[in-house]
Amino acid sequence: MPLYLQDEPPEHFEDSGIIPVAAKYKSPAPIPSQRRRKEKSPRWLRRTRRAIKYIKWRTLLVVTITMLTVIIVAGLVLIADASNRVQSSLSSLQRVVESVRARQGTDLTMTDFNRLQASVTDLSTNLETARKQIAFVGLFASFNPEIEANLATINSAYHLSLAANEMLKGLQPTVFFLVSGDDNNSVVSGAASGSRIVELMQIGQGSVFSAKSYLAAAKDDVAKLDLTRLSASSILNVEGLIQYREQLVQVNDFLTVAPDLLTAVLGLSREQHYLILSQNNDELRPSGGYISTYGWLTVRNGRVTDYSYSPTTATSPNPPPPQMATQIKVPDWWISYGEPIYAAWDGSWYADFPSTADMSMWYYNNGNNPQSPVDGVISIDIVGFEYLLKALGSVTLPDYDLVVTPENFRQVVYDIRASGDGDLPHKRFLATLYQQIFAQWENSNVDPQIRQHLMGAVLQALQEKHIMLHFADSNLNDVTDLLGWSGAQSSSTNHDYLMTADANLGNKSNHSIARDLTYDVDIQADGTLKSRLTVGYDYSQRVAANDPAVDAKHNGPLDYDNLLQIFIPPGSIMGTTTNFPSEPRRVDTASYTNLIAEVTVPFDSSERFQLNYQTPPLIETIGSYHRYRLLVQKQPGTLADTASIQVILPANAKILNVSPSQSASYNLDRPVLEFGLNLKSDVWIEIVYEN
Repeated sequence: MPLYLQDEPPEHFEDSGIIPVAAKYKSPAPIPSQRRRKEKSPRWLRRTRRAIKYIKWRTLLVVTITMLTVIIVAGLVLIADASNRVQSSLSSLQRVVESVRARQGTDLTMTDFNRLQASVTDLSTNLETARKQIAFVGLFASFNPEIEANLATINSAYHLSLAANEMLKGLQPTVFFLVSGDDNNSVVSGAASGSRIVELMQIGQGSVFSAKSYLAAAKDDVAKLDLTRLSASSILNVEGLIQYREQLVQVNDFLTVAPDLLTAVLGLSREQHYLILSQNNDELRPSGGYISTYGWLTVRNGRVTDYSYSPTTATSPNPPPPQMATQIKVPDWWISYGEPIYAAWDGSWYADFPSTADMSMWYYNNGNNPQSPVDGVISIDIVGFEYLLKALGSVTLPDYDLVVTPENFRQVVYDIRASGDGDLPHKRFLATLYQQIFAQWENSNVDPQIRQHLMGAVLQALQEKHIMLHFADSNLNDVTDLLGWSGAQSSSTNHDYLMTADANLGNKSNHSIARDLTYDVDIQADGTLKSRLTVGYDYSQRVAANDPAVDAKHNGPLDYDNLLQIFIPPGSIMGTTTNFPSEPRRVDTASYTNLIAEVTVPFDSSERFQLNYQTPPLIETIGSYHRYRLLVQKQPGTLADTASIQVILPANAKILNVSPSQSASYNLDRPVLEFGLNLKSDVWIEIVYEN
């Protein structure tokens, strides 16, 4: 075949009738690159490629998404199940805690401690199980901030429970010693040996330090969460954990330094000297009462080794040099003194007891009085002494041929004053009585039952601000603040706040006067509060007839002249007032707006003094949630004011959480919550709601 026909296609030959003949020459060699491509395509790959052509990608995508959804939903179910189990354990723990709180401190036993420890352990176990149960869900945490938050809060709660457990373990040797090894004994059975308590608390320090590492881990668990991506409920959970952690940190810090602090307070390393202020709360002052008598005591190795009591006079205790009076800045609205330096001793204008105690220490130390400089101040009022007397049963005063009991205490105290010899014999009698109470207290160590009753009386008086403590050492003051034993006035910034403080200007009638507070709060859309406060006084002749302190002949005029202070949030705007003789004077500080007015309640009458004001924005917003908080503080020395609080929420508000539980709730176009309080101590109210 001619060469020019060799490359012709077969169809050409068919059409031309020419029969092709095999070529004598080879076709050109394949292109090398084509040969390499065929060599790199093994049979299994070619089959795979052919199979891929028949895959339905849309179906595969749907199936994959469905599987992922099932896994995520299963994870959420596990989270919910884990949360339910944890919530059950937490509820059980809360029931135990409330049960323990309901008992007096001196009635607590090793059985109570074991129940508390078992509940914390159960909570830790369930939290650990929950962590393992939902660990795989962490693979999806980066895709869903709510899942991430759930995991973080469970981890944080787990570490907090471990911290609490470690702290309880650290306390176990001390508690075991206090109950003398008997589960049914109270915690004061072995409280006489202060040095042994310190030794046992030092033994438990290893667990206390372990708790510190768990608290740090709990902080890290939630520290990286972006709260702006979370729902309001998740934010509340995180904030709740942060608050719990802060409380546990405070307790842990206290346990860390407790051995050193107890060593100092109990005089285990050196003698400690304390000034005692006996405040007469029948004649109220803002931080307790008029200081009619005072004393000092020396403590060494946990025992009172020396003490003395004296009446207050112009020269007892010795005042500081007159030229030091310029160091005391007395407000121009306070009681006027011929010698201004005495204002530092009289009970002061402060509703904050630590400020009053600091001035008293300054007065006592700079007068070079016995045992000065003192290491701290112990304040006790008439009610506090009544509690101690009730625990002792009776006190015998040989010099007066009297047996003083809780039933005749007030009568004999004021009978001495009514004898006609002035108030100095009355003060001397009180000094003798109080000194004998301390003497019998010291001798009570031989009777465990009386010792237990005395400790119960002291704890009750501390909780109700009838005994207050203040120290020269600021570390000790941190502890008394934590325990609520300092009588300190709290700051009122970032939340609603209310405190009223009377100063009796003329008699000793406060035991017979019932004071009550009515506080109405209307929450506005912009977070401000329209507030109305009514301070009521009921001064009944029927009640006063049984009170030996109400005596116009010996104890001052019958009418109640009162210098009233009302503390509300700083920056509040005043509105109208009712029944005040003149507009209350206003004093602004960074912590409060203080309203001051002199008012009178005639004998056998009732009076109500009312004022209206609007606060700055005080509602905290968390996503779609809102939180209202109110702190109502008790004035030291008062018996137990009643307080009626009404909070009106915005329209359509949905209430999510209320603490403490409201007394009543109803809806009059807007939700309304009512609270009835008995102010034996400070009270917090918190309401969380959603618009």
